[in-house]
Amino acid sequence: MILQGAAVPAASVARGVLRHPLPAGMRDRLPEDARLEAELSRRLLGSFELHGYEQVGVPAFEFAEVLERGLGSFAPGEVLRFVEPESGEVVALRPDMTPQLARLVATRLASAPLPARLSYQGSVLRRPLERARTQRQVLQAGVELVGLSGVEADLEILELAVASVQRAGLSYAVLDLSHAGITGPLLEPLEPERRDEVALALSLKDQSQLEALTEGAPLSAVDRAALRALPQLHGGEALWPRAERLLAGSSAERGVRELHLLWTRARALGVPVLADLGEVRAFRYYSGFLFQLLAEGPGRPLVSGGRYDGLLGRFGESRPAAGMAVDVDRLRLALARTGELPGRGARVLVAPELLALTSALRAARLPCAVGPTDDRAAYAAAWRYTHRLELESAGLVLHPVGSSMGRAGSTGLAGSSVESTIDSSAAAAAVSQSVASTRWAEASEAERVALEVRRLIEAPVGAGPGAEGS
Repeated sequence: MILQGAAVPAASVARGVLRHPLPAGMRDRLPEDARLEAELSRRLLGSFELHGYEQVGVPAFEFAEVLERGLGSFAPGEVLRFVEPESGEVVALRPDMTPQLARLVATRLASAPLPARLSYQGSVLRRPLERARTQRQVLQAGVELVGLSGVEADLEILELAVASVQRAGLSYAVLDLSHAGITGPLLEPLEPERRDEVALALSLKDQSQLEALTEGAPLSAVDRAALRALPQLHGGEALWPRAERLLAGSSAERGVRELHLLWTRARALGVPVLADLGEVRAFRYYSGFLFQLLAEGPGRPLVSGGRYDGLLGRFGESRPAAGMAVDVDRLRLALARTGELPGRGARVLVAPELLALTSALRAARLPCAVGPTDDRAAYAAAWRYTHRLELESAGLVLHPVGSSMGRAGSTGLAGSSVESTIDSSAAAAAVSQSVASTRWAEASEAERVALEVRRLIEAPVGAGPGAEGS
């Protein structure tokens, strides 16, 4: 993979690696990254399905006027637009999928009984205005819960977020909660420009700038003091007595109570739970709780979401709604940091003279392909095959490739029956007879060989023929 700005050997340039560069913020997925991306997406969608969510699909771009109706204060410069030739209308590539799901529910599913539990997967595209955001195209998998409100519905989203990353393989993450009912009412009296400046100061936890911006602002003394206290109000259990004291009587008091209740209930999810009362999120459609799941590795949240009860009303009838989205690439980085990336399943490279076996191997659910005539060992390693199946003078031999399966040595087969296997200290299998490839044209013989290959691949390390009876 060639990353933007990465040093590239001269030989690579000579071979034309950089002859066709990609636009800034875009990248290719080579086989291993693409495999991990697909496997993590499969696990996430499987978790959503287990929780009763049905998958839907939405288009990659829509008319800009419709899409931007649900984007709130999403920076206009972050939205990629172009003119559709057929209609002459301005369309926009989606920078966020939640507004699309809101449109779908408010229009195509307007008569469906509630609650609606929907899941989705797809890429969003944004112009990377933030220095930390280097990718334009972001793969997400997420859910929307429409038609339910209250703490139980909020907990359903939080529980699903935690369960989904755990199903993907992540053993540790931190849940960080906040609430739009805290910062929102305090910022509401300010004119838009001042509101944005104060929100930025809050996001940076810049106390001096916050005090300067709120001096003389059209706020009550109680709300001004509450706003200035927010940068210090983040943490765990010790946060709440102080927060309730400093924000008592302010416009944020109700939001604090709701967040405290949710925080208390969320502690049963089995992950550390923090709260940040001064959190300001870029998407202004949030109306209640907000959350992020954090882990080491990506440097940014793996999962984000919250409640946005007013969003569907921009497309039709207003209904309560909450949801979340997993950034699949950030999840991959977190799993890489902890050594919990999904392993690769078996892939068998078959010698050309064993072509007749490939159908039987695939029927036995073993991915396989026929290798080149020369240097199959190097080819298998380069393309991440886990095993090579060879016809040698000793017989039919199954070779693990490198350390891909955590096993060294080879496994010997004689016809369709196993005579011996080799442990990690051996180098070859002694097999009593050679097997003619013509015999495998018979389906039953090929099936027996394929099933035996699968058994040997799936056998625990150190297990061999006859182990069960020994």
